[in-house]
Amino acid sequence: MNRYLSTDLWKETVEDHSILLGEPPEHSVRTIALSELHDEEACREYIRWFQNYIDAPDMRVAASMLAKRLGYLWTTPLVTAMTFHHQHVTFQLENSFLYHPALSDDEGGTRFPFLAVDGLKAEELMGDRAVWREKAVQEMFAVQLTPLLKTLAAIAPLSMSILWENIMVRISRLFAPDEDDAGQVGAHIQADFSYLTRAASGQVFGVRKNPLTRFTDCTDNVPVAKSERITCCLYYQMSGEYCRKCPKIDNEKESQLK
Repeated sequence: MNRYLSTDLWKETVEDHSILLGEPPEHSVRTIALSELHDEEACREYIRWFQNYIDAPDMRVAASMLAKRLGYLWTTPLVTAMTFHHQHVTFQLENSFLYHPALSDDEGGTRFPFLAVDGLKAEELMGDRAVWREKAVQEMFAVQLTPLLKTLAAIAPLSMSILWENIMVRISRLFAPDEDDAGQVGAHIQADFSYLTRAASGQVFGVRKNPLTRFTDCTDNVPVAKSERITCCLYYQMSGEYCRKCPKIDNEKESQLK
């Protein structure tokens, strides 16, 4: 096992993203391997179940919520390892499981899934950063995540733009400078964000063109995440409230003034 996987850096990343190392709990309400979600029928059956379990009004809302959760559980820890720890971590999809733990009557836990991973691989990223970064991003997206997003879009049905922005909002938070940093980020960190959102070709994402570019602005030739969403994730349809950056908020205010 790569030494990184036993470091505090990785352990903190795992804890921050609610990842369980090893097999999913035996008494979970529902468990499904990430590899199964690449299959349209298996994915459709799970999303139907998930819709009912979280009390979403339809499959479109359920699929959107799952994409947001995958961004949190799956994409951000891998990007964190790549950019901040210089490691290429790979989740083996057949050994990575979404699971819904059993909830007791007095437990206020979420009904959204958690992730259990086994058989992790990690490789220290050395040499030409541009070369290994492209390899890591292509595996993360074109090989693993994008096929799943395409399946969600097909069965929901749902716009890919919504799904990609759901992923983007998770990624962009990693690159937002802390107040203690006086608004500054390291050169390689900014370079990785520029690559992910602007320079990377559509090929490394498994699509025609970079799907994250439209969710950024450019300030002094430096890409930054847009301050408001372009698409609506549909969360309001199951919660009765809008996300803080929802584009529907202004429309709602305008309609109330009429």
